[in-house]
Amino acid sequence: MLLNQSVLIILLQVSLCLGYGMSVLENRFLTCVDLSLQCDHGVLKVYGVKYRTNEKSTDESPKPCSDTEAFNTLSERCDGKGQCQVTTPSSVCDLCNPAQLNQPYLEVTYGCLESKHVTTCDGAGMVHLECDDGLVFVQKAVYGRTDSQTCSQGRPQGQLTNTQCSQEGTLTRWSQRCDGKRMCEVNMKVNHVSDPCYGTYKYLDVTYICVPARVSITCSDSTSSLDCGKGVIKVFHANFGRRDGTTCSAGRHELSDQNCLQPKVLEVVKKWCEGKSRCTVGHDPTFGDPCYGTYKYLEVSYRCLGGEYRCLGGY
Repeated sequence: MLLNQSVLIILLQVSLCLGYGMSVLENRFLTCVDLSLQCDHGVLKVYGVKYRTNEKSTDESPKPCSDTEAFNTLSERCDGKGQCQVTTPSSVCDLCNPAQLNQPYLEVTYGCLESKHVTTCDGAGMVHLECDDGLVFVQKAVYGRTDSQTCSQGRPQGQLTNTQCSQEGTLTRWSQRCDGKRMCEVNMKVNHVSDPCYGTYKYLDVTYICVPARVSITCSDSTSSLDCGKGVIKVFHANFGRRDGTTCSAGRHELSDQNCLQPKVLEVVKKWCEGKSRCTVGHDPTFGDPCYGTYKYLEVSYRCLGGEYRCLGGY
């Protein structure tokens, strides 16, 4: 299909999945004419991006940017927002460069997902994040104080005046603990690794989305297969370690460390599986041992894109 830069062609591939509400996948071809994405309901989640042109490419004619570069840029700009400007004339893939005569465009696969917001005052105990359909993925997390009204009841004014208080590393900490889970309960005490503003009464603000995805659990020394039939695998999260006391626990006693994380596993699993119809996953020596003495497992959150399994039900 040829695209004229004066025309924006939108293809909507609509397949509603039972139990997934706003899990419709949309394919949109973006040219220089209109470089925006928008959700009428919910927030954006970019699943894939491909750089295309109207001319047949050859190995001797490299693209101005890779699909990975385009995906990373769009995800950073758009995920978790109701609408976003995808690119500018001087940024990703140089779409609006008048010197490009082959009419480049981006093929973007995205969805509009439910977004939830939880505020928990300091000392309140447990923070509860849950998705009725899909898996939790944290988009924003702030521990500190950004206004004088939130969690202010019964507090002296002197504890509320500093509204520029934010602890570094909060988003990473909560993403590592909760991403890829259907339900996540964590004690507020995990924020007490440092005090970003002594004397100020603080709270935790978390915004997360519910991503329709499957979870593969592989106990240590075992392997599992991810199979998307005629579709392809999109990996969202992976960890080798332990994040609860029940998974892969039968007959085991080495379960005490339930905050055992190995973030580099995600890139390894992506190399194994991303863009493929099927792959095998399991423990690999490159994972290392993030918590010696604890019985570990590999968990992978993924979705099948395209093909007959575009919409997923079950885990």
